[in-house]
This record gives sequence, structure tokens and C-alpha cells, in this order.
Amino acid sequence: MSSSQEDMILGLPRRPRVGDASAGAILGALALGLLTGGWGPALLGGLAGSALANQRQPLEMAIRDHFKKHYNFDVAFVYPAPRAVKVTFLYRPNAYWTVESIMPDDLQLPTPDDNADWLYGNLIKVELPRVLPRLRRAG
Repeated sequence: MSSSQEDMILGLPRRPRVGDASAGAILGALALGLLTGGWGPALLGGLAGSALANQRQPLEMAIRDHFKKHYNFDVAFVYPAPRAVKVTFLYRPNAYWTVESIMPDDLQLPTPDDNADWLYGNLIKVELPRVLPRLRRAG
């Protein structure tokens, strides 16, 4: 499977990897290992940091990061459920909006991580773009 296929689920982007959000995760783990016990723990810390960096970001972290990076929206609340996620965010001072992503009943994915990836991708590529024109009119 190619990298681009691994980063997509049913045509939607998956959650970014932890390493994408914090480029210093591996270096931080190495530094912590050096501070606490020399090269052996530093190497183990680096390996652990590397493994962590390859994991997908938790759903809430991915959503908050996307809203901030791409729209400069502050997320007030994230309400996750196994097959849905609702996000309330601040889009201008004292102005909040809620957007949600809900999996169709007939969509059955093999793992909870796949569900979270689909919900994230649907939220940022389908649901949020639907409300952006309304935000501009309301603003």
C-alpha cells in the first residue's frame, strides 16, 4: 500500500500522525533519556518516541490542531461518540458554532481507529466546508 493510500480512508484523510503534530517528539524523548540515565535510556526513549510518533493523533487532538492551523478557530468542546463527533468552536469573539460528523448506519469499519479516522476526514472535508459559507454570512 502506498503512503497516500495509507493516509486515506474511503476517500477521506485519516487523522495525522502524532509525529506530524510535534516534530520534536523523538528529540524530546532522547533528551529525557539522556537526562535520566545516559545513552541506554536515551536510545530506549528515542525508540519509544519513534513508535509514538507513528501513531495517529487522538481524535480530539487532530480536530483541535486542524481547526487552529487551517482556520485559526479555537475549539471549545469536542463531544466524541463511537460513531459520531460534535465540535463547538469559537470563530470570532463571543461567536460559537457547532458542527458534527455522523457515520451512516450502513458504514461498518473494522476498528474503532478506522471509525475515528473516518469521522475526522468527514468532519474536515465535508461537514466543516458546508458551514464555512454560513459563518462568513453570520460574521
